[in-house]
Amino acid sequence: MEKYQAEILRIKELLSANREGLSITEITGMLNMNRNTVAKYMDILQIQGSVDGRRKGTSKVFFLSERLPVASLRKFCTRPFFVTNQDGKVTDHNQEFGTLVGMARDQLTGLPIENLPVRFLDATSPGAAIKAVLKGTEQRIRAQVRQGEKILPVTLLMIPGVFETGRPGVSVIIEMDNPLADSNRREAASFDVTGLLDDGFEYVIRRTAEGITQYVNEPYCRAAGKSREELVGRPFKPLISPEDTDRIRTHIAGLNVQYPVGTIEYGVVMANGELHHLRWQDRAVFNSRGELDTINSFGIDITEQVLATRKLKNAQETLEDSIVHRTDELRGINRQLYQEIAQREQMEEQLLLAQFAMDRSTDMVFWITQNARIRYANDVAADALQYGKTELLDCTLGDIVPGYTITDWDQVWQKLKQGGQVSYETPLVKKDGTRFPAEVHLTYLEYRGKEFVYGSSRDLTERIRLDRALKEANKKINIYTSIARHDIQNKITILLAYLSRTKRSITDPRLLDYLNHQELAAKAIRTEINLTREFKDLGSHPPVWQNIPALVAGVVHRYEQAVRISTDLPDADIFADGQLALVFDRLIGRSQEHRADSPEIRISHHVKDNTLFIVIENNGPGFSPEEKEQIFDVQNNGSGDHGLLIAREILSLTGIDLTENGIPGAGARFEIRVPETYYRFTAMTP
Repeated sequence: MEKYQAEILRIKELLSANREGLSITEITGMLNMNRNTVAKYMDILQIQGSVDGRRKGTSKVFFLSERLPVASLRKFCTRPFFVTNQDGKVTDHNQEFGTLVGMARDQLTGLPIENLPVRFLDATSPGAAIKAVLKGTEQRIRAQVRQGEKILPVTLLMIPGVFETGRPGVSVIIEMDNPLADSNRREAASFDVTGLLDDGFEYVIRRTAEGITQYVNEPYCRAAGKSREELVGRPFKPLISPEDTDRIRTHIAGLNVQYPVGTIEYGVVMANGELHHLRWQDRAVFNSRGELDTINSFGIDITEQVLATRKLKNAQETLEDSIVHRTDELRGINRQLYQEIAQREQMEEQLLLAQFAMDRSTDMVFWITQNARIRYANDVAADALQYGKTELLDCTLGDIVPGYTITDWDQVWQKLKQGGQVSYETPLVKKDGTRFPAEVHLTYLEYRGKEFVYGSSRDLTERIRLDRALKEANKKINIYTSIARHDIQNKITILLAYLSRTKRSITDPRLLDYLNHQELAAKAIRTEINLTREFKDLGSHPPVWQNIPALVAGVVHRYEQAVRISTDLPDADIFADGQLALVFDRLIGRSQEHRADSPEIRISHHVKDNTLFIVIENNGPGFSPEEKEQIFDVQNNGSGDHGLLIAREILSLTGIDLTENGIPGAGARFEIRVPETYYRFTAMTP
């Protein structure tokens, strides 16, 4: 579900940055996603009313919808309004509209717009106006409302809307042209609800073109820690960095009559001192002369999304880069704090940013005092050691590093204080007593007269597993290189023997016969060298996660013309050597060599006792009991299959087993056994 929400968010952010719209092909290319997945997400977004689409040439482009959720209209609009469906029939209205036209709710509901006591003065019919708005175009139409015997001049603001079912509709807001209308009512009505595009906005602000706040809602007052009286009538000044101030100024300047809506994200320090990230959607309202009148802003808190994105990005960095980056970042923040000490608000913001960065670091981070007590630990450290953050503050370094005494820490403290750094590998102890290998880096820091050691650590379990796999690969390469070298020497001996006989020959015709023998020996040498060449890359690179259906599909494509192949594989990844494709190529190739009248290969899978089994079978004669192990062995007399030997060794690098357990006479059956820790299912659960 998190992956689904994250991909939906990426699509919406991309459409927000491309106002002219993008096709499914363009979105697929920019986000490197599956085309069918993108099409499914676009259907969902259209049903939600979040995006609209239109034809552009031969393709269809999509863009963020500016449709107003009709269910939210009552929350903000104080002017008379009514709502119609696609057929132009009234589905909802407020009390002000009923009072204006002198009709009860049961009289208005279901009434076609043509039958309302409203006369369109512009050269358009109500039906045509409805169709234009349903296509996403906002309309302003001069009209007259019949109120008994009175005729009132009005302006109809017709806004594209969307119902909770996802179906489009039209919201019609009545603007009274009477200059003597009640001033309080006109002031409330000036709040332009056309900027409300999502029913989930938390913060609402209206300000003038000069930046003077006219209205804020209660949630924003609470977040800012101020009353409405303290905010209204004063310049809108959120607590943000100078860089974001320039970005906001440029963003507002880019709004115009053609593109009145824009979205921007930035960080802000809230009243409680926490740094939050907000996404604001600003709608500029222009007067009849095209001049900026007011700006309506609607904001939501996206802190969790931003933090999740940053955490994912940081997880892809290497250990060395991460340590250098975090240390430099901390030192840089401290330098900035000293430089800006005279400016209290800026200093507090930098401290919050430093705290935020360490809390979300991909490494475990600790602050350790002179008496070896942990003064601070970030979320990653608490999760890895299975402690609560407050529990870790009651621990000493010796509680998480086995065998570490206060005497040891005194020696390390003095070394660090003299300007050195300490880095070493050690097991760390979890709360339940279990251990895991880790690398620890310690650096001495002093801030405003307070001394502490900054420690960072990273779990080495994965790296150790990779190192062991690489060492095992190198060991096997050395063994089989020795075997190949021995075989080559034997063939060279044969070649020399025939050369000796050639020298003893008397007549030239016999020389041709000896040369033919030399050629056969040379071919044998070439075969052995080929075997050595195929082994030279074995284990030279760390194993990686590889998608089985995609990998097998690429191999099967090369054999489909010669034999019928059926597959039943899970959407899963296998942690194996980079030459995994060669394994399936050799197994499928070996299976199609012993053909029946109607050759067929079946590739299937099953899971038993947390082990994934991948089975490759054919309908040929199979192997006899004596052949079953010999086909994987070429050390005795040159018999066996080099390809199958290599396939087994490639798999064994990460603990995966390969056997042949078919029934003689009923076909060959190669079985790949993948242990639990070396496979993972990748399909999304419904």
